[in-house]
Amino acid sequence: MQSRVLFPPLLLASLLLGCVGNLAGDDSTPGPTPPGPSTSTFACKAGLTPAAVPLRRLSRLQYLNTLGDLLKYALPDEAAAVMTGLDPVLAAIPVDEKQGPAKHFGGFTRLAQAVSQEQVEGSYAVANSVGAALTSTPARLAKVAGACATDADTSNDVACLDAFITSFGERALHRAITPADLAFYKKPVTGSPVAAADWADVIGLLLAAPEFLYFVESGKDAVPGVKDFYTMSAYELASRLSYHFWQTMPDEELLTHARSGDLSEDAVFEAQVKRMFADPRTRATITSFYDEWLHRDDVAELTSRLGTPAFDTLRGSFTPGVDLRQRMFGELVDMATYYSLDSKGTIDDLYTSRKSFAKAADLAQIYGVPVWDGKGEPPTFVEPEREGLLTRAGMVATGSVNTRPVMKGVFIRRALLCDDLPPPPANANAKPLEPTGDLTARQEIAALTETGICAGCHATVINALGYSTENFDALGRFRTSEMLIDGMTGVLKGMKPVDTAATPHVKSGDERVAKDSRDVSKWMLESGKAQACFARVYFRFTFGRAESVTRDACALADLDAELEKGTDLGAVLSRVALSPAFRQRNFGE
Repeated sequence: MQSRVLFPPLLLASLLLGCVGNLAGDDSTPGPTPPGPSTSTFACKAGLTPAAVPLRRLSRLQYLNTLGDLLKYALPDEAAAVMTGLDPVLAAIPVDEKQGPAKHFGGFTRLAQAVSQEQVEGSYAVANSVGAALTSTPARLAKVAGACATDADTSNDVACLDAFITSFGERALHRAITPADLAFYKKPVTGSPVAAADWADVIGLLLAAPEFLYFVESGKDAVPGVKDFYTMSAYELASRLSYHFWQTMPDEELLTHARSGDLSEDAVFEAQVKRMFADPRTRATITSFYDEWLHRDDVAELTSRLGTPAFDTLRGSFTPGVDLRQRMFGELVDMATYYSLDSKGTIDDLYTSRKSFAKAADLAQIYGVPVWDGKGEPPTFVEPEREGLLTRAGMVATGSVNTRPVMKGVFIRRALLCDDLPPPPANANAKPLEPTGDLTARQEIAALTETGICAGCHATVINALGYSTENFDALGRFRTSEMLIDGMTGVLKGMKPVDTAATPHVKSGDERVAKDSRDVSKWMLESGKAQACFARVYFRFTFGRAESVTRDACALADLDAELEKGTDLGAVLSRVALSPAFRQRNFGE
């Protein structure tokens, strides 16, 4: 875009930065505080509304998807080539970082809302580049805006511009285009005939608009008896649905219902929820949810220690393949997606399944099962101890020699139970311990953390959860004895039986001793905390903000109740869009 465009970088920066607040409750700004270990129910109170929140920015993935779909609309035959040509400027758009009440344990990139100068300048450069690409030749411009954009007849220029802004702008801005919009977005045009550079500026101006980069909502109808609370307009509902299920802009069918306004009708809205959830594009969103929730940032690459004496002694004849770490996480996602979309599985299935979803030989070798083809019936584990989510390689592997019970326990406590933990001391060591060759990992951790000031957290709420999976080694293999390896020399100095018995305190006051992770999984489900946490993390993913267990209690309670009674996960995942919270917004405070 040339200097006459109305959103130069500095103005755009101030505009966008003014739209942003902290939505995620991250480490720098207080957000909704997660409850202590006892919270497993939500008290829905009539008339209690969710808090007002700032404008939400499209995630990087949503931005790229939307840009790609706009190009397919404007230039179907050449959209892929144009998108490829944008790679250098798209690379300047920063990757979203995980955010949330415990961002490294079940945090989501969709909650990341901070705007950097790189994002401002990057989006401006992309808008500029798209405008230039779509108008680079008369033939291309004619495909984008119609023959009227390049013919010799200047009398149709205004109508041509109006038609383009109306159609392209409706998709870019996610709403109907008004006469005021037409006047505004034609301001870069300097005269007649309209030059290609002017067309490029119009396109760039649309793609630099806050309404392209943000979920800009104004609401439609006030909710009776509730101050500053509104239902969303049909266009706003179309965007909420499309970005929730597909992470991109509405398709033609949704736009048709938005234009007519009948998307606000319950029957039409529910039919669209059903249609969209069944669409193949929803699978990518569901897998994205599980991938972000179940991803453990503390796990090193499984090949990172190849060639070191201690790790080579541990692995023996097993050689981890490149990207085994990601395949372990991929198996978690495949399992959860299988029970959500490919079978009518429940949350109980997620925590008790004995099926393997390993698609690669090295992971299947760890499990001792055949490779799954991704289509037929998944193989069943031979070992009875390999049961449910907590025993998957992605949940127990570390990429080091040590099994790291503390990190495993913290992940279960924060990501799967949604319990709050105080931050560790500033001098806490987050690096894997090197084995001594004399003590088991459990013995080392107990000696270091279960006395003094550390014992309050470690001995009661963290370590036991990690100990329950000590019958799996740092590569995720089942074991009954632990190899005592000298960390320096790699010499195997002996073997000791593993000890998985521990008191996990899934709920405060529960002093039962779990024999291993199978009991822990069972008690997580019995307590209701597994269901409540699932409801909370999916709420965060859906609404792009941290939940309040009081003000969002009605939406959370509905999801939780369905999980508790054994509703299949697919129905639960689609149900959130049918909650009143999905169709309303607080504009007060």
